[in-house]
Amino acid sequence: MKNIICNCEDLLKPIKTVSGIVERNTNVPVLGNILFEQNGREVVFVTTDQDIQIRTHAAVGVEGESSTYTVNAQKISDILGTMANNQSLEIDFEDPMLRVSTSNGVFQLQTLPATDFPKIPEEQWQVHFTVGAKTLRHILTMTAFAMAGKDVRYYLNGVLLIVDPQAVRCVATDTHRLAYCEAQLNDETADLGADGRLEMILPRKTVRELLRILPEDDSPVSVKGADLQVLFSFGDVEFMSKLIEGKFPDYERVLPTPDTNPCPVNINRESLATALRRVHIMMTEKFHGVRWMLSRGLLQIQGNNNEQEEATQDIPIDWKWDNLDLGFNILYLLDVLSVLKTTDVCFHFAPTSKSVLLTMPDTMSFRYVVMPMRI
Repeated sequence: MKNIICNCEDLLKPIKTVSGIVERNTNVPVLGNILFEQNGREVVFVTTDQDIQIRTHAAVGVEGESSTYTVNAQKISDILGTMANNQSLEIDFEDPMLRVSTSNGVFQLQTLPATDFPKIPEEQWQVHFTVGAKTLRHILTMTAFAMAGKDVRYYLNGVLLIVDPQAVRCVATDTHRLAYCEAQLNDETADLGADGRLEMILPRKTVRELLRILPEDDSPVSVKGADLQVLFSFGDVEFMSKLIEGKFPDYERVLPTPDTNPCPVNINRESLATALRRVHIMMTEKFHGVRWMLSRGLLQIQGNNNEQEEATQDIPIDWKWDNLDLGFNILYLLDVLSVLKTTDVCFHFAPTSKSVLLTMPDTMSFRYVVMPMRI
């Protein structure tokens, strides 16, 4: 019984969309599979890791046929990945085997029952708003690099998403640095609950997957939220995720302003990134401290290692204040420079060696705070 007849490209696209969350090494075999649900031409594809669930669909089925089964995501992706986009293929399901046929070959794959697949139940949605995909992608990109990795303070292992009637904001911190980005929200139909303000902590994996599959354009993304769950809907995709419970740190308390850090200096972004990459060559995997010496007209960047090797780079700057000597984790600087696109970046220093504020020139929509370190 032929269930699917299509070109490789038409099947590979939805499979790639849902496959990113699938764990290769899992103790629950069905979690390594994609759920296929066919009802005539329409085929729905679903994956889950029990924290995230991605669902999409495509018109690749045979009219009048219906079937449900799960098949290994890695194997079906790899098989389709070896074919040309316009390669014609047929899929036949005869429980428990799935047969993938082309003009020059056949693959037979074991399936697992669809009844074993653990779909995540939806909560009762309490709030909703709509934001452009390009906007959401931007504010996530500008903050995701500052998330903690495997911190025992689980609320740091993600991005705080804040929504009010005027703006949508993202914040991430690992306590050594903090990234903040905001964008205007244009949604008169938004329902943000009784408080008129929504806060949710998106897990690290959720953020990474959203950045992988969000559209590049500014097509609408519908966002629905509940106490412990969020649903992003865009195009043919429904992306549901559990949220991180806990209280995110009071980021507003630690965000410097141009008033608290009254010594700004603009530095060419590419010149700074190049200088830091050169200095980084001399540093070790365990030590990432780089010294900054600011004096009239000059920024000198210096790094060394325990073998007495050293690198120094000079960058002309318009520094008008007293000399300043401080250290940074070089990786924290390279991370932020990699997501910025402006010609210059603006560093706001304080006379003492407290936190440093980095912004784009002439706007405070993005703010990055980094703590100096002893060198």
